[in-house]
Amino acid sequence: MVGEKGLPDVLSVNVNGDLDDESLIRRAEKCEVVWVGYNPNFKDPFRVADLIADHVRFLGFGVVPVDYDCFRILENFREVVRRHRDTVFALGIGAGSLRGNEGLRRVTDCLKFLRNRIDLLFCGCSGPLITKMASKIADGILFNYAHPDHLRWILQFVERDIIKVAYAPSLILPSDFERDLLLACAIVACSSKSFAKAFGYDKICEELSKINFVEAIRDYKRFGVIPSAVEKYRDVLIEKFSISGKFDEFVERLREILKICDHVVLGDPFFRDLKQIEMLKSLEI
Repeated sequence: MVGEKGLPDVLSVNVNGDLDDESLIRRAEKCEVVWVGYNPNFKDPFRVADLIADHVRFLGFGVVPVDYDCFRILENFREVVRRHRDTVFALGIGAGSLRGNEGLRRVTDCLKFLRNRIDLLFCGCSGPLITKMASKIADGILFNYAHPDHLRWILQFVERDIIKVAYAPSLILPSDFERDLLLACAIVACSSKSFAKAFGYDKICEELSKINFVEAIRDYKRFGVIPSAVEKYRDVLIEKFSISGKFDEFVERLREILKICDHVVLGDPFFRDLKQIEMLKSLEI
């Protein structure tokens, strides 16, 4: 059932298109409420959605970059919705590789274009300006933050009452996927200069900004290696930028976040571990 604010339940799972089709379907069937992530190295998110939509109650896209092209995003989204009418859909967009005023302008224009064409429209945000702008237009914001202090900071820039979603790298530890978690944390850690300055992450971000993460993900998939700068900041990345820890710690972090946000998306690499997906049934939050 879709909740009061438009999202079912308070918890969902992100899936990425780098697994084979059968594996994606198996995970979708167990989760039922999912978001499909975007990555240029992986399967197109609309193809993934078409594959799994009949196996879930709710499917969101989080987030499709506007350099994918706003008109193309709408056409592909409508086509998936048309083929799977029993599923509730949401669309999240973001700046992607665009930065500064150009990214802000493109996202603003796209949100305005989509506003009356999409029932549940979200924007991926990490900085003050885009949060202020998007909160005036979209139904909700997808925040790449996992720590309560970070979430409270970004929420001060929200202009109206909207759906607030924490969308962050997640994993119950220990796990064979801990290095996947670490790489995911590094990717989301420094997407806003204002954020880095506010929390004193300037030095970390200076080093991480030199990494080409598209290539880093490709290298990790092929050779199992991650950049040394990511390994160097392991502790702070996992503590501040993930929803993770032993089972009790994991649950406690979720509870903390849900006092601040309406919904949590358990981001990559949570969906990779079928045992962890099974554990969702035992969560009491």
